[in-house]
Amino acid sequence: MITIRDIAKMAGVSVSTVSKALNDSPSISEETKNRIRAIAEAHGYHKNLNAAQMVSGRSNVVGVFLPEFGNPTFTYLTQSLHRALSAQGYYMVLVLSLHDVLILHQLRVAGLILWADVVTAYPELSRQLTTWNMPTVIIGGDEDPPLPHIRFDRRAAIQEAIRYLRSYGHEEIGIIGHWQHIKVQAFADAMKAAGVMDPERYLYPAEPSYEGGYRALKYADRRWPLPTAFVGLSHMVTKGALRALLEMGYRVPDDVSLIGYDNLPDMNLAEVPLTSVGPILENVAQAAVALLKDVSQGTTAPRSITIAPTLIPRASVVQCKERALRQQPGR
Repeated sequence: MITIRDIAKMAGVSVSTVSKALNDSPSISEETKNRIRAIAEAHGYHKNLNAAQMVSGRSNVVGVFLPEFGNPTFTYLTQSLHRALSAQGYYMVLVLSLHDVLILHQLRVAGLILWADVVTAYPELSRQLTTWNMPTVIIGGDEDPPLPHIRFDRRAAIQEAIRYLRSYGHEEIGIIGHWQHIKVQAFADAMKAAGVMDPERYLYPAEPSYEGGYRALKYADRRWPLPTAFVGLSHMVTKGALRALLEMGYRVPDDVSLIGYDNLPDMNLAEVPLTSVGPILENVAQAAVALLKDVSQGTTAPRSITIAPTLIPRASVVQCKERALRQQPGR
């Protein structure tokens, strides 16, 4: 197997220069980097991670622990984290169980990035993370964990959605979903501030899934007429609600406007491109990796970073019109 020393001899440079070139050090010229990389590639060179770990005491691998991969939010977040980690010279390993995290700790990985719900689901892990000498960053969550974390301003996101809908003349606004208290409370507060004293009657309970959003509107017979606009608590719930509205004969957005939480690229690919609000996942990933790097280097950094929401207008919101349609279509 070819080694760094072999590459150095072929390139006519020092071992240190080869190491810096392969790690994309700015102190090495691009011409030299390209020449060394070409030699390494031609001879099938691969970094010896075990050797690097023996020298530094820690690998260049970062573990990412997410609750699942079926949720598109985690799919896009995984892709964003991979790009952000690669840009900083890290390798990424995805894990889905507590046992895998224990193995990562034994392997002395460079760090760990976790979704907040994972920490909540495994109280014993939360206790262990505070004692391990392993840089760790938690993403999401509305409480303050005992570790560096990235927070989303979910309250501001829902309030921005309500403000946006009201700017289009919507006063009767419903919310689809009930599993995240901070979002529901933000909705209630925003509606009360707008003069709606009983916002609870605009709450459409839904499980956090496509089917949940679909059923919340499809079988809401006791609630006619529908509000002129809705905010979905997640992208999946919003897509399910959109499908139900279209099946029932409503035109979106002409009859009912719709905003979904979660800024995912595929919101633009729904039957009607959906206006969305929430954090940009690319920004979340970059902030998480930057914070992890600061923690690993002992750099003084804020313990908590809050990612502000962004509202992305698409085709699912229009000016509220006079309600010619006061009941379920076909009735």
